[in-house]
Amino acid sequence: MSNHATDIRISRRFTRLYILALSAVAFLSIFGQILIQHEISNQQNDARLINLAGRQRFQSQQIVKNILILTERSPNAEARQAYLLDLKTVLATWEKYHYQLQSGNLSALGIRVKNSQEIDHMFQELTPHFSVIQNNAHQIISQLENSAEPPVGSSETSVKEILNHEMKFLRRMDSMVFQYDKEAKEKLSALRKIEFILLGLALFVLFLEGMFVFRPAVRQLRKAVIQLIDSELFAKKANAELIQVNLSLKKAEAELMSLTRLQHQQEINEQKRRTAYVIEGQEEERRRQAREIHDGLGQMLTALKLNVENISNMGDYPEKTRASIAHLQGLISQTITEARAISFNLMPAVLSDFGIASALKLLAEQSAKSTHTEIVFCSDWHQARLDNNTEIGLYRIAQEGVNNAIKYAQASEITLELSSENGHIHLHIIDNGRGFRKSKLEKASLSNGINHMKVRTHLLDGDFRMVASPGKGTRIYVKVPVKYR
Repeated sequence: MSNHATDIRISRRFTRLYILALSAVAFLSIFGQILIQHEISNQQNDARLINLAGRQRFQSQQIVKNILILTERSPNAEARQAYLLDLKTVLATWEKYHYQLQSGNLSALGIRVKNSQEIDHMFQELTPHFSVIQNNAHQIISQLENSAEPPVGSSETSVKEILNHEMKFLRRMDSMVFQYDKEAKEKLSALRKIEFILLGLALFVLFLEGMFVFRPAVRQLRKAVIQLIDSELFAKKANAELIQVNLSLKKAEAELMSLTRLQHQQEINEQKRRTAYVIEGQEEERRRQAREIHDGLGQMLTALKLNVENISNMGDYPEKTRASIAHLQGLISQTITEARAISFNLMPAVLSDFGIASALKLLAEQSAKSTHTEIVFCSDWHQARLDNNTEIGLYRIAQEGVNNAIKYAQASEITLELSSENGHIHLHIIDNGRGFRKSKLEKASLSNGINHMKVRTHLLDGDFRMVASPGKGTRIYVKVPVKYR
C-alpha cells in the first residue's frame, strides 16, 4: 500500500512538472506569435508609409508640371480650367499628406506612427522648401482664378521660386524615404533578435523538461518493467497476451502507415498551396508594377515627349540644335517603347482582357519582332475563358519556354501550339535550337527556368514533359485540366 501511494505521488509530481513545462513552451510560442503578428502589422504600416512618402515626390513634380503648362504654354480656356482644377486637387492632397506625415497621424490610411528624431529633423529641413512651393503655388492659383488672361510674366517670380526649391525638396524627400526604409529594416532586425531569444528560451525549457521530467520518468518506468518481469502472473498469460498484443501492433502499424501516408499527402498539398500563394502574390505584384509603369512612368514620358515637341515647334533653332532635339525625341520614343515592353512582360493586358490564346499570339508576334526569330503560333482553342490561375500559369510557361529557346538554345524557328482534348488543354513549345543533355544543364538560369515551368505545371495539377538532345532542338509538352471561370 505504501509503494502504491508513493507511485501516485511521483506520478502526480511528474504530471505537474510536465504540465508546467508544456505551459511554458505554449506561452513562449503564443507570445512569439503575437509579437510576430504585431510586427507584421507594423511592417505593413511602414510599407504604406514609405509608399505615401514616395507619392509626395511624384505629386510635387505634378504640381510643377501643371504650373509650367498654365504659365508658359497658355492653353485654351477649357484646357486651362482642367489644368487649374488638377493643380488645385493635387496641391491639396500634397499638403494634406505632408502634414499627416509630419505629425504621424495618417488619417488617410487609418494609422498612427511616431516619427523618429531623424525624421523630425528631416521635416525641419524640408518644411522651408515645402512652404515656398506651397505659398507660390497658391499665389499662382489666385492670379489665374482672378484673371481670365493673366499678364505675361505676372507669375514669373513665383515660378522661379518654385523651380529653385523643387529639386531641394525632391532630394530631401528621397532622403526621407530612405530613412523610413532604414527604420523599417531596423525594426525587422530587432524582431529577429527577439525571435532568437524566444527560441532559446523554448529550447532551454525543453532541456529542463528532459532532465527533470522525462529522465526520472524513464527510471521509474524501468523499475516498473523489472517488477513486471519478476511477477508470477506473467508466466501463465504471457503467451496469449503477446499474441494479442502482436495482432494489435500489426493493426496499429497498418493504421499508422495509412495515417502517415495521409499526413504526407496533406503536407504535399499544404506546400502546394503555399507555393501557389507565393506565385499569386508575385503575379499580383507584377500586375501592380505593370500598372505603375504604364500609368505613372508612361504618362510622364508621354508628357515629356509632348513638351520636347512643343519646344521644337516654339522657335527657329539652328540646325545643330534641331538635330539634338530630334535625337532627344528619338530617345524618348525608345524609352516609351521599352517601358511598354517591360509592362507587357510583367503582365500583358491582353491576357486579362481576351484570354490565353490572344495573349500567346501576341507573345509570339512581339518576341519574333524583337529578336528576328521565326515564331509560329497555332491554336484551336475558341472556348470559354479559363480561370485566372490557369491562364497566367500557361502564359508564364510559354514565356519561359520561348525565352529559353531564344536565349540559350539559339533557335531560329519556334512553334507554339495550344489545343484541347478530353477535358485537358495542351501547350507545346518546339524549337530547332542546339538542345542539351538534361543530365548536364550548364547554365543555372536555364535550370531554374525549367524548374519554374515544372512547378507552375504541378500547381495546375498538370503533367510536364521535356524531350531534348544535343543538336536536335527541344520539345516541351504541358497538359493541364481545363478549369473555366
